[in-house]
Amino acid sequence: MPACLHGKGIPMNLTHMNPNDKFEPRSTGNWIYNPATGERVAEVLEHEPAVVPLMVQQSRMAQAEWVTVPYREKRLCAQRASRWIEEHADTLALSIARCTGKTRTEALATEVLPGAIAFRYYSKRVPHVVHPKPLKPSSFLFLNKKSIQHRLPYGVIGMITPWNYPFGIPVHEVAAALLSGNGVILKVATQCQPVGELIRRMILEAGFPPALFHLVHLGGSKVGTAFLDGGIDKLFFTGSTETGKILMQEAGKRLIPVSLELGGKDAMIVLSDAPLKRAAAGAVWAGVSNCGQSCGGVERIYVERPVYDTFLSLLRQEVRQIRQGPDSFDVDIGSLTTEEQRKKVIAQVQEALSRGARLIESSPSPFKSPVANPSEPPGKSAETPHLERNQGILAPWASHHGFPLFYPVQIIEVDSDAGSLMQEETFGPILAVSAVDSEEEAICRANDSSYGLTASVWSLSKDRAARVASRLQAGVVTINDHLMSHGMPETPWGGFKQSGIGRTHGDLLIEELTQVKVVVWERLPRMKRNIFWQPIDSTVYEGLKGTLSLMAGKGILHRLQGAKKLFRLLARKVRF
Repeated sequence: MPACLHGKGIPMNLTHMNPNDKFEPRSTGNWIYNPATGERVAEVLEHEPAVVPLMVQQSRMAQAEWVTVPYREKRLCAQRASRWIEEHADTLALSIARCTGKTRTEALATEVLPGAIAFRYYSKRVPHVVHPKPLKPSSFLFLNKKSIQHRLPYGVIGMITPWNYPFGIPVHEVAAALLSGNGVILKVATQCQPVGELIRRMILEAGFPPALFHLVHLGGSKVGTAFLDGGIDKLFFTGSTETGKILMQEAGKRLIPVSLELGGKDAMIVLSDAPLKRAAAGAVWAGVSNCGQSCGGVERIYVERPVYDTFLSLLRQEVRQIRQGPDSFDVDIGSLTTEEQRKKVIAQVQEALSRGARLIESSPSPFKSPVANPSEPPGKSAETPHLERNQGILAPWASHHGFPLFYPVQIIEVDSDAGSLMQEETFGPILAVSAVDSEEEAICRANDSSYGLTASVWSLSKDRAARVASRLQAGVVTINDHLMSHGMPETPWGGFKQSGIGRTHGDLLIEELTQVKVVVWERLPRMKRNIFWQPIDSTVYEGLKGTLSLMAGKGILHRLQGAKKLFRLLARKVRF
């Protein structure tokens, strides 16, 4: 039993509740495959939707007691979770890599390490955000009142998280939710169920009450209804804008609040005084990390014309150096995660080329690499054919179950923002580059999007960068960097327009996970009645008008006349 469960602050019935026997999922007979190799990873599990209300009920019972546990005990659990991540870093990185197709190094840098930081950060920050705050009276009329603002947990939070960052995204929200006093029902993407099981194991072994947190395995078409009908108090969803709209509509019918972190079409602006070598390297890092499957990654690059050719040359050099392949310490990026995503990327590039866009550069194709054949006995493997070119686009190739799902990093030069490549989220390793004649044109084109998640400005002039950043319609703007703020738990994450509603990370995430209650105290409880209570007469009316004159009257004489009327009312009404 973890040490923090032995603390006197946690009731023993919480430590002995074990929900796992009651909610065992069934095997579906389908398999999860490593998208970079085709090897089998795990069998797909599925719960019956009917278990969700039972999970919510059990979590609610545990939450009612968890909220009374002294915060020092909660902090101990968070510290153990952070330590658990450190001790199991290799296991986590490998599981993430096998489920998503990214490399272990990338998984460690963008998910595992930020997860450990998140638990430590929120364990320190939550008490400051939820601590009761006195509110200063807005008028002398309320000097007899003392108002205290409290933040209380919602109760049970439902979370639906995607496959692109199966550990990094949920861990931030789970950590903040539990430390804020909530219970959590988490659904991870089916492709990443093994990572979800590691999250569940981490929560249990860190000492959080077992019934407080549940992991549910349901298909995407079932989970929204199951959560909303199951009794959750708030829904957190990270995923596509289309699905987010559907969930928001359904939640609205039940008046269940939602937090939505949706898609992006993020712009990078390279000004004429930018550090060009850093900008080119940063564009590739933020544009193709996770094989471009980052909602906050670079998708559109607008470069001022005086430095366009130089920047493009540097960008091509960076792309030529990219090493792509199955997970290895000498590989920079892995594969796409789903066949559906690969088809979408191919379609967008084909459409762009048909509109006159130009393929400027592609990264080297992966060499032949062994791919496990799921139809063969263990120990046998098949080789992936060399990747082939077809009019400058990576052509699909024959392989077992459609794997591997590699797609090269490509630079596409465009002259306009028409078409899906510049208007719709790509979620692939495509860098669309366009020259602009002015700072103003760059800002206008960057803002000409239905999305507004992140953006970046690259310039050595602080004043110029700040000026451009202030006009960009995005929830996160970074200067001379991009994407990395998602790993910083102190910086709120969320977007404008169709990129979502609400914020995750930072104090705003804690506020999203709690509700405001204001308690107003009467400082003079022995006073028999307030001055405007019944019975009402002309003195009350004149006295209230006098209050207005005292606060907002023109000239000292007018205000003194108002004070006289107010004092007359006080003399008549105040009685102890």
